[in-house]
Amino acid sequence: MDNNLMFSSVNQVWATRWDTFHSIEEQLGRCYNLDPCCVKDTAKCKMFITDEMDLFSYDDLSGFKQALDEDIQMFVNPPYGRDQKKFVEKIVDLCEYDNIVADVLIPARTDTALYHDIILPKATSIRFVRGRITFGSDEYWRWLWEQETLDNGKKNSLFGKHGKMNAAPFPSMVVSFGEDKPFEYGTIVLPKEKYNK
Repeated sequence: MDNNLMFSSVNQVWATRWDTFHSIEEQLGRCYNLDPCCVKDTAKCKMFITDEMDLFSYDDLSGFKQALDEDIQMFVNPPYGRDQKKFVEKIVDLCEYDNIVADVLIPARTDTALYHDIILPKATSIRFVRGRITFGSDEYWRWLWEQETLDNGKKNSLFGKHGKMNAAPFPSMVVSFGEDKPFEYGTIVLPKEKYNK
């Protein structure tokens, strides 16, 4: 598998697949209504914040809460690059007000400053995902199967292999913030991702 093809920090727009999203939502007993880290085409909730809307320009989410007329439950798949820590810190800040709960899907890197300095002191739960997650919309995968070579000039190992999808080369975890309950560790078991023709 060519990991550079899929998971470089240059390409920040890795959509959570719908099966993964619904499975996490169900296992955590949530009803997600705000996706603060997406592009319009990959938004998983009826309310969302795109890069152009700039999550960092919001001091609070009261406008979204008022529009929703319910407490905010966020599903967060932040960029997997160098800005990830900054995004998680912002989510933590937002969860300190107005009964906001956020579940953040990130790589399970327990040796990082993010994990030790932010997640451990602030998280209300950490759930490790069993196995590896497949990211990217069906549209992305259809496009990839049609590309003989990639933008970097290298041969595409998935060219013509319709239906074959590579999982992430790293383990993942779902970290929750804002819950009013004792801290807990757990596991998330996701269905095997498949291409929906």
